[in-house]
Amino acid sequence: MNYTRSRFFVFLLAALTFNAVSAEEKKSTFKAGGLQFAVTEGWTAKAKARAMSAGGLTYKIAEIKEGLDADFYHFGEGQGGSVEANIARWKGQFEGGPKEVESAKLAGGKIDFLHLEGTFMSGPPFGKKTPNKDYAMLGAIIAHEGGPVFVKLTGPKDEVAKAIVAFKVLVESAYKK
Repeated sequence: MNYTRSRFFVFLLAALTFNAVSAEEKKSTFKAGGLQFAVTEGWTAKAKARAMSAGGLTYKIAEIKEGLDADFYHFGEGQGGSVEANIARWKGQFEGGPKEVESAKLAGGKIDFLHLEGTFMSGPPFGKKTPNKDYAMLGAIIAHEGGPVFVKLTGPKDEVAKAIVAFKVLVESAYKK
């Protein structure tokens, strides 16, 4: 058998093996702080993680002009501050607009969701801030025995509004088996 023909058979065997994988095995996941999140349609891994983050995902669907980044943070058990302190800090990054906080108790634990709108003051914690008018943030603080996992997504409010359901599904998947 010549080299080209053997390469073809290796490729064919690989293709058949790939197609034999079940839909459940093809399901993609993302891990942060000991939690596993189901990555559904529209979500892809970020090319580069933000400083201090455990990684991130980008949400991009046809209705969203540019992808929205969701960054995941985990600092360990007893680290990262309380739920209340983080909610206050996130609220402090916005000027004006509604500030909604909602808690969800799921079979695996508790998640605090936050939806903010207004002028988002982006920038490093102790550096110069850039005002972004008509922005929104979706935040989640996921209680976990190894320390909370914080998830934060920001962008233009009209774009963020299109990602609310997908964000909640992503975050809640950490407690769904």
